Amino acid sequence: MRLTLSKIAALIVAASYVVVCVRDPGESGMRLGDLRYFLVLLFPLALIWFPEVIGSATGYIGHGAIDWETPPWLVSAAGWFFLVGLPAIFWLMS
Repeated sequence: MRLTLSKIAALIVAASYVVVCVRDPGESGMRLGDLRYFLVLLFPLALIWFPEVIGSATGYIGHGAIDWETPPWLVSAAGWFFLVGLPAIFWLMS
């Protein structure tokens, strides 16, 4: 596994979310002990850090089958959408 600029940037973005949530809990009253909020960051980080492994998953998953491998760039793009795009959309809607 190579350490790329994208992986480092994703880690910095996730760490900044954690710092902002701890320093300014807002209406949710979030504290450092509320790890369930921080565990949500693991999903997009996994998509960004391991796109080759996740994209190569094929076979029966749930009720359907995956016949082709997903390109790693698409898996990584989905990770960036969940890490940056979705929070930006929620922020713009509030």
